[in-house]
Amino acid sequence: MAQLNANLNDYDSQEGFDPLAPGWYQARVANSEIKNGPKGDYINWEFDIIGHPNKVWDVMSLGNEVSMRRLKTLATCSGHRNPNYIGDTEELHGLECLVNLKVETDPTGQYEPKNKIKGFKPVGKPKVVPGGKATAEPQAKSQEPAAQTAPPAETAPAETTKMPWQK
Repeated sequence: MAQLNANLNDYDSQEGFDPLAPGWYQARVANSEIKNGPKGDYINWEFDIIGHPNKVWDVMSLGNEVSMRRLKTLATCSGHRNPNYIGDTEELHGLECLVNLKVETDPTGQYEPKNKIKGFKPVGKPKVVPGGKATAEPQAKSQEPAAQTAPPAETAPAETTKMPWQK
């Protein structure tokens, strides 16, 4: 048994989270894990939605072109220093981007509706509005200052020609 001595008078209890309405939300990469599935290895991503208590999870297979494009998009949009080479998924932890959420419902009714990530884009990316004028999208306020990143390196390290999960 661990002694806690936590005073919880200032907190309300919370029973689950409703999915967020579809749209763009500022998110921070909170965690990632490479897992082995029946169709091969995949990355299980966890995102914190800034300004909301919600978390959103996303899965990217390491064995198909669509997921590799999504991984590069995530790295680019979150400001990774070299989106052409990612040595470890932890390099993206703490980075922020906008995620486009949709609500996915289970047709069998067995599971509750949940948010699913449809896409990524950088925070504050200019948006073209009718009439052709570009305007910056409002940025959701973050509790932490944005991390400074170095410019992208030209190439991956010479000694590494394959990604760590490739055999």
